[in-house]
Amino acid sequence: MEFPAVGYRYDASSGKLYNAGQNGYYWSSVASDSNNAYSLYFGSGYLGVSTSNNKQTGRSVRCVR
Repeated sequence: MEFPAVGYRYDASSGKLYNAGQNGYYWSSVASDSNNAYSLYFGSGYLGVSTSNNKQTGRSVRCVR
């Protein structure tokens, strides 16, 4: 299974990608509250899970079986 370092969209109005090719940011299927959700993030040498990502920021979604 592969998770590319696709970056994320912080500003929905511009659609600009940040950190593409350097870091990966992916949503989980679980919300932490009505405005935030869990996400997986990684880069060279680190991997983490965050609960404080606003749903308005653009993160990728991958179907994992």
